[in-house]
Amino acid sequence: MLGGVPATQILMPALSPTMEEGTIVKWHKKEGESLSAGDALCDIETDKATITMDVDEDGVLAKIVVQEGTRNVKISDLIALVVDQGEDHTKVEIPIGLSGMKPS
Repeated sequence: MLGGVPATQILMPALSPTMEEGTIVKWHKKEGESLSAGDALCDIETDKATITMDVDEDGVLAKIVVQEGTRNVKISDLIALVVDQGEDHTKVEIPIGLSGMKPS
């Protein structure tokens, strides 16, 4: 449980076999917006192409950890936090000590 509100961590995915890091080009959702499975969450530029990352589950985008235009985000770095519908997304805190974390 993070900050009293349970959250799902969204990590930078490996979108190609050679990808080691990527760039968050654009967020399609804002903090506090509802998410449905299949929604476009963000565009990620890899070493090969720009790919849209979709949401796997319903929820609310609680916190964007990595801002648009951030380069060299390593695979498995935390990029966002999602909470269940009905949870107070403003009560989520960024976990300390995760790879690639930058305090906000």
